[in-house]
Amino acid sequence: MPDPRLKAKLEQGVAAIQRASFPEAIGIFSELVAEEPESAEAWQNLGLCYLETRQLDLALEALTRAVKYDPHHALAHYLLGHAYGSTGQLEPAAACYRHALEIDPAHAKAEEFLMKTESLLESREHYRNALKSLYAPDPGVAELNLALRELMESAAIFADSPAHQNLRECAQKLFELHNPMTIPVRVTPDLELWARACERGYLCIEAKNWLGARAAYEEALGYRYLDGFVHHALGFSLAMLGETAPAVSAWLRLLELDSEYDFSRFGCLYRRE
Repeated sequence: MPDPRLKAKLEQGVAAIQRASFPEAIGIFSELVAEEPESAEAWQNLGLCYLETRQLDLALEALTRAVKYDPHHALAHYLLGHAYGSTGQLEPAAACYRHALEIDPAHAKAEEFLMKTESLLESREHYRNALKSLYAPDPGVAELNLALRELMESAAIFADSPAHQNLRECAQKLFELHNPMTIPVRVTPDLELWARACERGYLCIEAKNWLGARAAYEEALGYRYLDGFVHHALGFSLAMLGETAPAVSAWLRLLELDSEYDFSRFGCLYRRE
């Protein structure tokens, strides 16, 4: 921008941004792009002001022009990624962050937001897969097992995933199809308290006493931590109580112990002599 007058106006607009006087800055940069329509820097600053004032459609337009007139403007690509992300357009947001990193590999913020956006995309894909299985016509055990696993993955990746809203429903459908899984155990004196807690927990599950089940299985884990069926029942009772985040944690621990676990099965102790 060789014109001294336009350069002075650009500096004036930047000073307004630094004071957080965004309406003033918008006025300055709007005049500037009218006079110098191919100024990538002016469009980038105008887009930044629109982002700060949540005028997202205008931000998208301004920042798209910025990268058009200067495709190697890393900050403009980064801000355009924000504009896309703020409107829920995650794929183009991720592409913009990648462009920013290609131009400036040391752009730490672009790398940070690319990782977050890619995680959101992965979480969303798991959630979409879960809904296909959960709401399949007359879903059976296989579909509901898959749905629960996909919901868990989505929630584990993104704490605010909408998957949390479907976990209880999925657990309820699994419970309607559930069957006992006999676990033969020779209960030695050192396992007596553990066995009693497990037996009490199973009775609570059968009675739909979710508070009692949670308490019993939490106690059982205090005696033995590596029982997958206990982690499952604890996760199930937590989900039915609406405590979805700890339910996901319990189920993920179960899958570490048994990656093929059938979530429709609940462990029922059989005391061997």
